[in-house]
Amino acid sequence: MNILIVIDMLNGFCREGYPLSLPNSTIEIESYIASRITKIRNENGKIIFVCDEHSLDDPEIGRPYPPHCLKGTFEAEIVDSLKPFIKESLVLKKKTLSIFLNTQLEDILEKMKPTQIEVTGVCADICDLFAVYELRIRGYEVFVSTKGVLSLDPNKQNEFLNYFKNRLGATIE
Repeated sequence: MNILIVIDMLNGFCREGYPLSLPNSTIEIESYIASRITKIRNENGKIIFVCDEHSLDDPEIGRPYPPHCLKGTFEAEIVDSLKPFIKESLVLKKKTLSIFLNTQLEDILEKMKPTQIEVTGVCADICDLFAVYELRIRGYEVFVSTKGVLSLDPNKQNEFLNYFKNRLGATIE
C-alpha cells in the first residue's frame, strides 16, 4: 500500500499575509497534490494530512518561529483547493516540527504497513525535511516529487531536494 502524506498545506503557509507565508504561489503544488490524492486513492492507498495547530505555549512559538497557525484560526485551516479531500483522509494535528510527536502517526503507519510513503507539502526546508528524516530513520521508503514540495526559501528548493536524496536516501523525481 502506498501512502501520501500532505504536510502543512494550510492558509498560514500557502496564502499571503501571514508570518510564515511562502513567497511564491502554491497553486501548482496544490494541483499536483490534488492529482496525487486521486491517483493514490484509485490505487487503494491512503492519504494522511499532517497539519500545524499551535497554541502560544508550544515549544517552537517565539523561538525560532513567530506565532502561526494557531488553533481555531483561518490560518490553521487546510487550503480550500484541498478541503474536498479531507473527508476521506486522516487528518493529524502537530504542535512541533515533528510529524510523529504526539500525533499517533507511528501507530497508524505500523498498522498500514506501507510499501512507499510520498511526502508532499510545505515547507521543504523545515517540516518536510523533518518528515523525510523521521520516516527514513524508521525504515520507510520515501518518495518526494520535485512538484510536490515547496521551500520557504525558494532559493534553497534544489538544495533540500538534493539533501533528501543524497543524505537521507529518499527517491526524488
